[in-house]
Amino acid sequence: MTTFTDTLKNRRSIYHLGRNVSLSNEELTALIKEAIKESPTAFNAQSTRAVILFGDAHEKLWEITEEALRPLTPAEAFPNTQNKLAGFKNGYGTVLFFKDTDVVKGLQEQFELYADNFPDWSEQSNGIATANTWVALVDKGLGAN
Repeated sequence: MTTFTDTLKNRRSIYHLGRNVSLSNEELTALIKEAIKESPTAFNAQSTRAVILFGDAHEKLWEITEEALRPLTPAEAFPNTQNKLAGFKNGYGTVLFFKDTDVVKGLQEQFELYADNFPDWSEQSNGIATANTWVALVDKGLGAN
């Protein structure tokens, strides 16, 4: 029987991602949403959001990223950058985590005494949600990076 700590130990960055995924896009989306929803947040803020991309949208993101990095990366280093991005593009999908700044601002207004802390707490919550999502994916036999 696999324990939670075993699953944590198996959560590693997988650099050679593939597309051999038995879950449907709907099942993956539900899993990711649930992992984010159940992640603890200060004041139950739930400020973490995610964009989940599959198929053409996933591939297009990495093409846009490559074109954005091309002028910023020294020419001699760009082949390594392209290889790294190709590894991401070879995956089944992409999850982009971000914080809902409207939630943070609302809490800052509601709880002025703690206003300076909410941006940091939101970043911490985002990290927790990201880690929990990775663990949830590992639990289903999937890797991430």
